[in-house]
Amino acid sequence: MNSLRYKLSTLVQTFWFIPAVLVVFSIVLAQFLIWLELRFGVPSQLSFIYQGGESGARSLLSSITTASIGVAGTMFSITIAALSSVVSTMGPRLLHSFLQDRGIKLTLGIFVATFAFALFSLRSISAGEEGENVFVPHYNVTVVMIYATLYIAAVVYYIGHMAGSISMTRVVNLLADDLSAALKKGTEEAAQQRQFTMPPEGYFLGGQPVYADRGGYVQYVDYQGLAKAAEKHESAIELLVRPGTHVTRGDLLAHCVPERFDIDEYVIIGNTRSDKQDMEFSVRQLLEVAVRALSPGTNDPFTAMDVTDRFAEVLSQLRDRALPQGVIERDQTIRVLYDVTTYEGLVDEMFVQIRQNAKGTVAVYMRMLEALSKVAASTTRPERCEVLQRHADLIISDARELVQTSSDLDSLERRHQALSQQLQHSAAQGEED
Repeated sequence: MNSLRYKLSTLVQTFWFIPAVLVVFSIVLAQFLIWLELRFGVPSQLSFIYQGGESGARSLLSSITTASIGVAGTMFSITIAALSSVVSTMGPRLLHSFLQDRGIKLTLGIFVATFAFALFSLRSISAGEEGENVFVPHYNVTVVMIYATLYIAAVVYYIGHMAGSISMTRVVNLLADDLSAALKKGTEEAAQQRQFTMPPEGYFLGGQPVYADRGGYVQYVDYQGLAKAAEKHESAIELLVRPGTHVTRGDLLAHCVPERFDIDEYVIIGNTRSDKQDMEFSVRQLLEVAVRALSPGTNDPFTAMDVTDRFAEVLSQLRDRALPQGVIERDQTIRVLYDVTTYEGLVDEMFVQIRQNAKGTVAVYMRMLEALSKVAASTTRPERCEVLQRHADLIISDARELVQTSSDLDSLERRHQALSQQLQHSAAQGEED
């Protein structure tokens, strides 16, 4: 069921879903209003309904039909230009996030829906030639005026929205919010789990192997569905992949003990990564913005510093809360053991490539040490303090090798020393607790 829900969710989030729904709705509405007028006419009490004749209605609908499709074409051109800007400055993988913007999909939907409604209303006008009765769709002409008003409002909104959508700061903030939401969801799930006694090491190695029947990225795993299937077969499963893992046909996906069962419907593999369950993919999207900003062709350390600040904010919100354990139990029996994102893996994903691409940029090194200091103030877990200390040591090690100005290096050394003392204090406090 969760796998089906994921597929439906993916369909709903496609770029053309909202425009397609609005077009279908507009066509149905146009036909319904025509039928309504043919069946019951227009009551005289409805004075706000269009009262003009056939030529006026035809002229109005023709003008709106022509103008709406013309402006829609211009708006599509603006969209393509904006997408080109996103690809060149922020990376092609951010196109997915850009195209998920409901504001863009809704406004484009209004454009094509207005055209569809006006076109299907226009075809119903009859001038009374060759013995036909004169028919003017008064309801439709009235409604198309409302469509035209919405159209104008949508054009104004769209221009302003597109200008804001390609702002680097806005993109960074949106991606960081997505990452924060994903991390919050993970910690909430972990808070509902109790401590488990793990199976002995090597328990699953003697089980039945399950192999991938196609290549690609693991996009979604229905863990609860897997647990139910394992319970049904009186088995347990160790899943060796997680969302975001790339597999090739024939790769080992899991071990089942004692009986193997089909897991294809619970593990969805596609051509691209998805941010549904892949927390590190959310990090990767932000990271790509920072790495591109630090490239020699761009040389924009301020964007990299903004991304570093948002990483620090996300990790600070995590505080000492636990991440998912990677275990699902049913009836006090472990049914699914799966790979999870660890705190160390998360921090590595956030900071390693920024440090490597900073290449002696003092401002970025300083901001990274400041970011680690903010995170250090929010955690007292000794193992997490060790992770932060390791990254601080790597930063100062790179700085000693690449920074030539002694005053800049001295400033970095002082910040590193203060951070190390802060981490030692936090770790000691955690051990006492």
